[in-house]
Amino acid sequence: MMILPFLVFWAILFVARKELGWRWVGICVGIWVLLLSGFMYLGISPYLFVAAQALLDCILILAVFKGDIRIN
Repeated sequence: MMILPFLVFWAILFVARKELGWRWVGICVGIWVLLLSGFMYLGISPYLFVAAQALLDCILILAVFKGDIRIN
């Protein structure tokens, strides 16, 4: 289950690459790399990294879909 936020992050970036543009996709990937390296070098639990990545996923969903994903 720890891989789910990782997969969702990359899926959102793939779906939203045209809407966000390559610059914002690069910024999001940069933020993700900073999160990963920060958690690795500080020796913080990987569970907290998963929580931070899930928060990043929620922010991307709000930014890309202008709110929540509509399910019809």
